[in-house]
Amino acid sequence: MNKLPEPLHEYGYPISQLRQILKDLNISDKDFDDSFGVNTCTFDEKFEEVIIYQCDVERALYKLGHKFGKYHEWD
Repeated sequence: MNKLPEPLHEYGYPISQLRQILKDLNISDKDFDDSFGVNTCTFDEKFEEVIIYQCDVERALYKLGHKFGKYHEWD
């Protein structure tokens, strides 16, 4: 993987997609969750999943020191 894949949802990554990305990057759910912290997300009834905003995924990866991470100011 050369970069993060595009999110499958207009607002970000469905949790199932995010968990697959973390598996592909060899990042444990616990490490990601600790880095992600307490944050906002949304739920899409069509997807029947929680959607994690792309900027929050990038920020968590940044905090983990991963090359796909990107610093974002919290809003």
